[in-house]
Amino acid sequence: MSVFHLKYRPQKIAELDLASVRETLSKILNSGNIPQSFLFVGPKGAGKTSAARILARAVNCTNLDNGDPCGECDNCREILKGSCLDVIEMDAASNRGIDEARDLKEKAYLLPSKLAKKVFIIDEVHMMTRDAFNALLKLIEEPPAHTIFILCTTDEGKIPDTVLSRLMKVNFHKGSDEELKKSLRRVVEGEKMEIEEEAIEMMVKVSDGSFRNLQRTFNEICLQSGEKVSKEFVEAYFAKSLGGYTPEEMEKDLVAGETSVVLTKLEKMAETGTDFKAYRESLLVYFQDKLLGNLGVEGRGKSLLGAVELEKWLQLLIVAGRQEKDISLEQLPLELAVAEFLNNKSQNTSSKQVPEIKSQITEEKVEVKNEARSNVDLGIEVEKIMGDWGKVLMAVKPFNHSVEAFLRAARPKSISGNVVTLEVYYPFHKDKLEEQKNRKIVETGLSQVLGTDIVLECVLGKSKQAPLVIKNDTPEETTGEKPAATTGDIYDVAKEIFG
Repeated sequence: MSVFHLKYRPQKIAELDLASVRETLSKILNSGNIPQSFLFVGPKGAGKTSAARILARAVNCTNLDNGDPCGECDNCREILKGSCLDVIEMDAASNRGIDEARDLKEKAYLLPSKLAKKVFIIDEVHMMTRDAFNALLKLIEEPPAHTIFILCTTDEGKIPDTVLSRLMKVNFHKGSDEELKKSLRRVVEGEKMEIEEEAIEMMVKVSDGSFRNLQRTFNEICLQSGEKVSKEFVEAYFAKSLGGYTPEEMEKDLVAGETSVVLTKLEKMAETGTDFKAYRESLLVYFQDKLLGNLGVEGRGKSLLGAVELEKWLQLLIVAGRQEKDISLEQLPLELAVAEFLNNKSQNTSSKQVPEIKSQITEEKVEVKNEARSNVDLGIEVEKIMGDWGKVLMAVKPFNHSVEAFLRAARPKSISGNVVTLEVYYPFHKDKLEEQKNRKIVETGLSQVLGTDIVLECVLGKSKQAPLVIKNDTPEETTGEKPAATTGDIYDVAKEIFG
């Protein structure tokens, strides 16, 4: 069986999945005044590269049909084979430097070997360096008459304004449900398959508006299902690929505040090899729909989570997505998102339901803390504590690895009397350090290094600062920065957090 998103790649303007793009490119090609430099902007899987290849044929076709390339002339056939020397595709993510830009410039000034126009398609152009953009700017300011440049990007905000102002922009966007269904039905008809409408709707729902994601998913389902695809089969497929823990079930557990239940299920999913990136993206789609419903958008579902809670949860899911490529434990970013969301939810609920009890507890804590406080100036500057921070870490680590890890992400802010104020940058870190057993560990470490009884206070920083250059954090008393934490250290931290 062929790879569907390649086999059914659009070959004409009329076959492009996005109606707005079809209309824009048709107008340009029929105008008789075709720009030499284009910028295709939009999310992955929206059809930017397909449209760029069609445009490359359209400007070289000898038998245009209402602006569309014929696909039959010698020029069209040569470009379709993918071996045409005059259509040059470049991935800027891998070729982003000044040397590559200079090489591109040299090729641009050479006349085409066969075609009327030499076409350069540069994907992920926002990845180019500043020097490379400067070299490219010179080229698109005064392009050779025989050249067409098509720059593709998912992030136009990273492209210099001087370059943007010289490009004809074509906006791509996520596909609507109807556009996605139409795209999928083209594949279904081409493969002569039978599929239930409910199955199509389920696949569209989890595609995140990407035509490529939709066709890849359908490809995988067809490899397992055969010529007929039922709603039940698609349900079972997603249940298996997403670990059997549906967004609906997670929503119920989040509403109930079942932290341990959610984390236990995520750990079981990790054991079965769940694709957590795909799972997190399915959660984004589901809860975004709920947020719109809660805000009054017609035809959307509603959630027992409030709009503010849904907004916070979606933000945490987005942060988890950024962390996925940097953390080897695939489930950990999502687990951290769950822990922070439900921890904040629990705090908010407690403050509303039992304000008197909370106030009483706070007063008791203040009284206890005041008993241990001293207003006597110890003659210790906060700079000394910063300089000895590695020793504090060494004193704390034997008692609790995770507390030491939290301290590495914090910094001493001030000292007043015998009270050391520590600045932390995440509510979760602050809450953990203020737990009685963890506070005692830190106070003991500080007291041991500073030679006097110390009381710890934590404050939440408004913005994260550069980490301290930590010295004296090895038993040999060597200086310099400590190497990154090992996998064992990370595991210990996660174990301490989640039990």
